[in-house]
Amino acid sequence: MPSIEVGTVGGGASLPAQAACLKAIGCKGGGVNPGGNAKQLAHVVAAATMAGELSLLAALAVNTLVQAHMTYNGKLAKST
Repeated sequence: MPSIEVGTVGGGASLPAQAACLKAIGCKGGGVNPGGNAKQLAHVVAAATMAGELSLLAALAVNTLVQAHMTYNGKLAKST
């Protein structure tokens, strides 16, 4: 991901839930080197995005994408 904007200080990063999540992945605050934690958070976001894309490609490759949606979509009414 050539360009991604993330932040680990200020703004929403100081809210309790967001601060807890940043702390859980070791990215809370500015870091030892300025911007170090933001760079680490960008790596986490990029890795999660790539994992999701890989999962999607795997489902498309074995033709199970629609089947998974039909099986796991809780909003569908069960027919009797």
